[in-house]
Amino acid sequence: MGMLNPARAMRSVLAMVLAATTSSVHAQETGVLPPFITSSIAVVVKEKCCDWQSQHVPVPDSADREALEKLRDRAYRNGIILQLKLDNDRSLKLIDETNLGNTCDGYDGCRKHRLTGYWPKQRQYIVEVDLWEGGNTYLVSARDGRLLRVGSPPILSPSGEYAIAIDNSIAYPNGGLELIDLRKDPPTGMRLPDLSSRPWTKPQLWLRPNPRWLDDTRIIFEGSLDPVQFDPDVKHILRIVDGKPEWEC
Repeated sequence: MGMLNPARAMRSVLAMVLAATTSSVHAQETGVLPPFITSSIAVVVKEKCCDWQSQHVPVPDSADREALEKLRDRAYRNGIILQLKLDNDRSLKLIDETNLGNTCDGYDGCRKHRLTGYWPKQRQYIVEVDLWEGGNTYLVSARDGRLLRVGSPPILSPSGEYAIAIDNSIAYPNGGLELIDLRKDPPTGMRLPDLSSRPWTKPQLWLRPNPRWLDDTRIIFEGSLDPVQFDPDVKHILRIVDGKPEWEC
């Protein structure tokens, strides 16, 4: 039987203490992608954020310091705990799970949460999660702390009604592609139909890695994947028709 990781045990105890000492519920998670990554320790607490912190506490030197500076009235970090402001004087607290020393070295359960932005119109925080290998991203509702997990930081459409997220890593070639519908509350994620991926025989079918919105209904994928060579005459364009995605021929 393996030994219990002391850092993970400490964070689990901390989550239980938060839940026991506050009026709290565990954050709800939907739209899991990819499916095998375990959940973060996330607790919604009856606690205001972040008036006094923004006035009296300097922003810590952390990976998300730039975002925390911009969102001082909405977000705060205290060591391994990232706190985000929710409606009705509540907060969401996301607790990092790392080795002692705040690293992921040799720890396959590692999860480090990093605030990277906030969409005020959609009322969604963007929180990137660093794992031992790779990572994923949460969209966090500022209303109730609900989590939508996607494979990578999503890119908003011009109108803000949709967002596109792509994880084109070796583990998920073309498979980590998701359309987020932000017209709904809560938002929903839809796995997109992928291209037939056989890069060693048909390089034009290997999805280019960089999505860019042409308008509110069309997304072009650009760039290259070394050493994959692309046919310059083949364009990868995804079109949204009545809320459903389809590839242009």
